[in-house]
Amino acid sequence: MQELTPNVSIQQNALGLFTGILQTTDGSILIDSPYRADEPKNWGSRTVKSDAKFVVLLDTQYDRTLSAKGCDCVVVSQSDFLLPAKPRQQAVKLQEELIGSGDGHEMTGSASRPFAPEISFDQNMNLFLGGLEVRLEHHFGSNLAGIWAILPQEKVIFVGDSVMVNQPPFLAYSNPAAWVMDMKILASRAYKGYQIVSSRAGLITQDEVRAMGRTMTFIQNSIAALKEKNADLDTYLELIPRILKRIEYSPAESELFFNRLRWGLTTYFELNQA
Repeated sequence: MQELTPNVSIQQNALGLFTGILQTTDGSILIDSPYRADEPKNWGSRTVKSDAKFVVLLDTQYDRTLSAKGCDCVVVSQSDFLLPAKPRQQAVKLQEELIGSGDGHEMTGSASRPFAPEISFDQNMNLFLGGLEVRLEHHFGSNLAGIWAILPQEKVIFVGDSVMVNQPPFLAYSNPAAWVMDMKILASRAYKGYQIVSSRAGLITQDEVRAMGRTMTFIQNSIAALKEKNADLDTYLELIPRILKRIEYSPAESELFFNRLRWGLTTYFELNQA
């Protein structure tokens, strides 16, 4: 467990997500959840002493919904989390192929939700517990139900999959134009001095946010040009090697990242056709 402030820690769970543990006098709030309901027992006495009261799911990624299933606390999400994704048959078939090849935990928006969160909101929501304030904001750049969890008192912000470091983005349920704007906001003076937590990389810097902004600007411009030309799916998939060239990663990750972009672009293409 890595302590960010006396009240805020992060811990990477069994699926690779960095869970936020927000400790208060009246219990704890989890930002994303452990993979197993019993996993907090392995995080030390601080978490065990006060049970989790809320878990905030930062988007619809399958590994988030999987890890939250069975949590004995109130689940909070953005309201678009409740909308089932409806990709066409090609994307569904591709998702099944990737799950079969061992990449299932990377998938976004499973065809059937494992549960319905107890609390949902549209644009903004303030969560208070034991004197701690958590501001939840809808940022739909990286995901239609994306949330940023902001702790103004602690100067910590959890941004989910909005910022990926040495990994390609999840594009299936994204809005690239909004994503570019999100990166400008996150890199601005408004968050200078904040500790920024990425769900896949842990603590990150504003320089890494700016790098993500450049990657998303490239993707947004490329997709906008393809839309204008009414390009077919194969042309969209030609973006994959161009995106991967902008990212530093190990050869062992090549297939995983190629598959992530292939499924993401296929689903995005099918969901955004007129």
